[in-house]
Order: sequence, then structure tokens, then C-alpha cells
Amino acid sequence: MNGNRYTPEWHLFSDREAQAQALAGHVASALRRVLARSEAVTLLVSGGRSPVQFFECLADCALDWERVWVMPVDERVSPPEPESRNEWLIRRSLLTGQAAGARFVPLDQPLEARALMDRVPWPPVVAVLGMGEDGHSASWFPGDAASLEALRNTAGPAVVATHAASGPVERLTLNWPALAQATERMLLISGDAKRALLERIEASDLDWQAYPVARLLSAPLSVYWSP
Repeated sequence: MNGNRYTPEWHLFSDREAQAQALAGHVASALRRVLARSEAVTLLVSGGRSPVQFFECLADCALDWERVWVMPVDERVSPPEPESRNEWLIRRSLLTGQAAGARFVPLDQPLEARALMDRVPWPPVVAVLGMGEDGHSASWFPGDAASLEALRNTAGPAVVATHAASGPVERLTLNWPALAQATERMLLISGDAKRALLERIEASDLDWQAYPVARLLSAPLSVYWSP
């Protein structure tokens, strides 16, 4: 830990298959441990292209999936192409095979913290996130006032609406205080550009107002990287 920042724990892999298998094994083990003492658990996941192999590997893991609740970290609101919603990706790639019995909970409206906790078992066991080459994570975007508010330690809504500068589609995202309650946070990234950016953020004073992913360094974080 450095001041108010934690040093992330890096896990480096030679290819994406090995990365996906390792992350799936870690997440499955974490869920099993909590299921041994709890009636149900919550898994938070992100969308995009990066987690597809991870989802497929996790879906093959033996778990009591009917006691697992899955919720997106963020979501696109009414996009022109329904398949661009994280829900579509999660249902297609994760909630299949052995994982077909998991309970999916959509992120479909702004929510106060109490309302969120009434929807899913809380706190989450694991939150698996991604990162864009601009330094965004979840749907926290540089230069967006709503995103910056979601990144503060406030008592505001746990699920908030944000906007990316690159497009007109409204997003919904969990705020940082909600994600900070997860027992573990994993960052799944690929490519040299994302690794270089995260290492630069880690080694410098670049903060979450310019690079929202830096907010994840306010708590323990495991990074799973492959080329």
C-alpha cells in the first residue's frame, strides 16, 4: 500500500486461454468458500469482448449455480443493437451449461444502496471488471460529471446513470462505494497498451478524476493480464 493506494497483485499469462482458466478457477474457488457458509452469493461481472473466454471457462466450473446471483457492474440503456447490452453477453457466454441455473439480476434503473441490497445477496463475493484504453472502468468515464460523482466516497445512489463521450447511449453503473464492498476485485485486461497504462497509473500520481480505473487502487486489486 502506498498512501491511499494499494499496489495491485499482478498475474501475467502468455495467452488469453491461460488467463481465462486461471481467473475462472480463482472466482469459482471464492464462490465455493462462501457458499459453504452462506445460502447464496453474488458475482458482479463486466461486459465487452475481453471476458468472453473467462465466462465460458467459468460456466464449465462445478458450482451450486442455483445459489449464485449474477449482476452486471454496468449496463447500456436502450442501445440500438440489443446484443451490445452486457445482459445479452452474460446470458450467451456465462449462463450456459453448468451455470444455466444461476440467477441473473439486471441492472435496469438507478438504485439507492438499500434497494440494491434488497435485490441481491450482499456484499458481493467477487467483482470482475475491465478497463478501456482511455482508463475507464465499469461505466466511469473521464470528463463525465456523473462518473466523477460515482467515484467519490458518498452516500449517493449505488447505481447511477453516466455517459461516455464516445456515444449517446446512457449507461448505468455501480458506484465506487458499492464496488468497494466486494470481498475481492479482479481486473481482466489484455494487450500491451492497457498494461502500460495501468503500470503508469500505479507508478505515478495519475488519479481517478483523469483515469477512473485508478479508483480501483483504493482497495486491494488483482490484475489478470495477457497479451
